[in-house]
Amino acid sequence: MLMRSLRYLLCAVSLTAIASTATAEFVPEQAGVEVLGDHRGQNWFWIWGSNAPNMVDGRAYLFDDNGRSLGLLSTGTWSNGLVMSTRRDELYSTEIYFSRGVRGQRSDVVSVYDARTLGPKFEIPIPPKRMTALISTGLSVLSDDERFLLVLNFTPAQSISIVDLENRRFVEEVAIPGCASIYPAGPRDFHAICGNGGFFHLRLDEQGHVVLQERTAPVFDPLKDLLLTTGWRRGDNWFFVSQKNNGYSLRMDAQGVMLADQWSLVSDAERADGWSIAGNHGTALHADSGRLFVLMHKDTPENYQKPGSEVWVYDVRSHQRLARIELKEQSTAIGVSQGPHPRLYSLDWVVPLPKLFTLWVYFTAGDAGLNPLLRQNINLYDADSGQHLRSVDDIPLGFMNVVMPW
Repeated sequence: MLMRSLRYLLCAVSLTAIASTATAEFVPEQAGVEVLGDHRGQNWFWIWGSNAPNMVDGRAYLFDDNGRSLGLLSTGTWSNGLVMSTRRDELYSTEIYFSRGVRGQRSDVVSVYDARTLGPKFEIPIPPKRMTALISTGLSVLSDDERFLLVLNFTPAQSISIVDLENRRFVEEVAIPGCASIYPAGPRDFHAICGNGGFFHLRLDEQGHVVLQERTAPVFDPLKDLLLTTGWRRGDNWFFVSQKNNGYSLRMDAQGVMLADQWSLVSDAERADGWSIAGNHGTALHADSGRLFVLMHKDTPENYQKPGSEVWVYDVRSHQRLARIELKEQSTAIGVSQGPHPRLYSLDWVVPLPKLFTLWVYFTAGDAGLNPLLRQNINLYDADSGQHLRSVDDIPLGFMNVVMPW
């Protein structure tokens, strides 16, 4: 009994000595701020979304070209994502908050973030009516000189809030009945797409007040061929795709909007085979080369928002298809970086289980059985050759629906 007690005592003394030594050598981690380098030319990219089912805490995540996480932003209830400045080291986010988290008084703000620290610089209060939508492009846009930010509202009355970023103030609100998705078209001109196939034209003065508002004649027929609102700009031309698999080039400038070109994205044989556009954010443009990237799948035109399995690449001048890139996973959103060696990004839905087990779940329970198992990842490709470069697995759980090069 005595020997056992001595052993316990010696053990306790030894453990105390070890703990004392470890405590003496332990240096607690200090909180600090990491400063990012210049993002230009680095092939960094953002992903963002509503962060469902935690929609009150929208997120935007930053990754480098190797798939390493560089940081994140918390962007409020049901994030509409980021607007990225090319003239300043700043990021802009239109955000919604409630005083009691999920209820109480609502406040909408434009948050301005430092692009090097990802820290908030200041906020600009705006009317509490910002639109939230699954398709987030065109909901907040910069003027060409980046002085003004225009924010789309939906209550369900449609309007635009005009924000002066230089003077950090809300300027005014203008009604745009029946119109949505804003497109810059010159130093102080903007166009919003309308339900009749026309556009609502706005022009601002140097203080941000509206000096011109007019409606254009319809430039497409939404009953015969509905344009998806995700558009990509190259000079004065904006490029769109339609539900019935056509490409559109619209010229938008201070004089108005006109149809510049229209062409079919699929041949008669491909249309008969069931090929159709896909995804929530299923297009991207490499401006220098004039290549339009379109996410495609085999399904009916009515299911255009379902995931795609290939990306088809078109020359916007000749309308010829240049390439077909087979994706590793089913994708709902794509993006393309700019510059001489662009990357193609796909934001994908995956089931992280063996394929045989996945097939068994699908055949026994259908989509309802697979939905709880879904996770998201990102795949990177060489946009010129289509070669797969790497995968970024196990991205944070939440409904991410946009991948955007920075």
